[in-house]
Amino acid sequence: MDKQFDGTKFFKMMADNEKAVAALYRQFAGNAKVGGQFFEKLAKDEDRHFEIYTSLLKKHSNDKGLLVEVSDDQEKYLNLLIENNMLKNADEMLAKTAKITEKDEFYELAERAERDSVLFVDELISLFPQLQSEDFRTVLKEEKDHLSQVLSRRVESKLTSLRL
Repeated sequence: MDKQFDGTKFFKMMADNEKAVAALYRQFAGNAKVGGQFFEKLAKDEDRHFEIYTSLLKKHSNDKGLLVEVSDDQEKYLNLLIENNMLKNADEMLAKTAKITEKDEFYELAERAERDSVLFVDELISLFPQLQSEDFRTVLKEEKDHLSQVLSRRVESKLTSLRL
């Protein structure tokens, strides 16, 4: 049986995640070990993604444009994504990451954040095909590019540490 799912919760999670990831990357950028310019550039992209999501949220929150029909299983899945999101407690995450000392740990967290972002944007696109937002496709492309860059730097970092 299909249910009405309020996509506002998902949009809010997406916006909150982008804001949290930008803060996380700025924290990383302050660490000389990982390269500030790289993470600052990613943070700026995340800021722009935050603006996209908050703008769409404002535009559609007063109408019924964010109510979608989903199956019971899909509703459970979406609620699990929202509730078990690694960035749900952003302040807690930032406090933990402030203690990171190993370069690979920075890249591991960035990789997890970008993988989640790709997954979440894919879900957003499938949930709201009626919005047909070019912004969604742009964000998805950028998140995939971020993931690729983080993975490349992570591999490069591991190879460099093996050579030492």
